[in-house]
Amino acid sequence: MKKIIAIFLVLMLLLFLTGMAGFVYVQNNLNIPYNSQDNTKKEFVIQSGESVQEIADNLEDKNLIKKADFFKLYVWKEALASKLQAGNYELSSAMPIAEIVDLFIGGKIKSAEIKITIPEGFLNKEIDGRLANNNLIEKGEFIKFDEDNNLDLSNYEFLKDKPEIVGLQGYYFPDTYIYYKDSTIENIVKKMLDNFDQKLSQDLREEIKKQNKSIFEVIILASIIEKEAGFVEDMGKVASVFQNRLDIGKALESDATINYITGSGRAQSTYDDLKIDSPYNTYKYPGLPPAPISNPGIEAIKVAIYPEKTDYFYFLTAKNGESFFSVTYDEHLRNKDRYLK
Repeated sequence: MKKIIAIFLVLMLLLFLTGMAGFVYVQNNLNIPYNSQDNTKKEFVIQSGESVQEIADNLEDKNLIKKADFFKLYVWKEALASKLQAGNYELSSAMPIAEIVDLFIGGKIKSAEIKITIPEGFLNKEIDGRLANNNLIEKGEFIKFDEDNNLDLSNYEFLKDKPEIVGLQGYYFPDTYIYYKDSTIENIVKKMLDNFDQKLSQDLREEIKKQNKSIFEVIILASIIEKEAGFVEDMGKVASVFQNRLDIGKALESDATINYITGSGRAQSTYDDLKIDSPYNTYKYPGLPPAPISNPGIEAIKVAIYPEKTDYFYFLTAKNGESFFSVTYDEHLRNKDRYLK
């Protein structure tokens, strides 16, 4: 009898140890990540109505957990099946099952919104690049949409005086926007144009009309001012220089328009640059270029409508962004010697 009891106790001990080993094995797989060295974020989607089994299988298929059964065991043990929430999540295999489940029951989904800032003076190609870098569009999609001009623009009164052959550069209002990641190119463009429509107040429109100017002309001038002025504080005087030149039919001589042709960012155009035969060469051709050279902000637009009253006909911008103004060409040459050498 003693021998039987001893055998029974040994068997019970073995079962206990086996159970303990199994328990430790399971606990390790619940608390230890599948791959603690891999923090790469992966998008994981729980569809509405998916079962725990389906969620667990998808996690295993994406190599986010070692075994689907461990995920199911944890959810069952903690009675959390009814609390798992549908949505888009960002997970990594460095996250233990408990942490993953915590995200699922907390509904801590990946934001479907993308915040993007379009700075003043951006060109269309720069907007295109920023949108593409934020995964809102394919590279080149914004430019192509602008060129194809497929959007219904009939409701935008401010575009009535824009020539049909000209794109919308100049009217994509610089600002910080929040887009949904599945926004269409039409949604993206419309939001920028709607913003322009709101920012160009009725008072500004009436003043433009009062001055016998068109909105299109104002935006062209504002786009040049935006690229020329180093600081917002100098914009009013920069606008006065260009307006004084326009008033007497003198060429604008804007290096910003030359840079628009060449794609360079030179503070001073070269002799060869100035010989380029282009309607955007404002050294060669007086008056405004045929279209905006950037997308100006509201301050540049305002000073294009309300320039400061000065006698200046020349200015230059030093390397630190500060602008220096002069009435005569001789004074301008002295400023060049002083601030650009």
